[in-house]
Amino acid sequence: MKKDRFERWLNDIYTTQEDEISCTECFDQVSHYVELEFSSQDAAAAMPQVQQHLQHCRACREEYEALHDLRQLDEEAKGASLEDLKDSIH
Repeated sequence: MKKDRFERWLNDIYTTQEDEISCTECFDQVSHYVELEFSSQDAAAAMPQVQQHLQHCRACREEYEALHDLRQLDEEAKGASLEDLKDSIH
């Protein structure tokens, strides 16, 4: 087993909590988590189980990253004119 993979595996064991959420629960909550981040709140403190799950689950982390990127694009588009948006498509 490669050293970095072994270290991640050990980290997952040591950081496992008694009560964890499932992927389904994480998917249900991740959009709220992203909204907290964009409202300058501490999403990790407000939703520690989601934060912990995202650290260990690649599929849920990818969903989080996609939602985060979409939200970021939405924020950037709010200040853009219609012409700016048309230009960004081409």
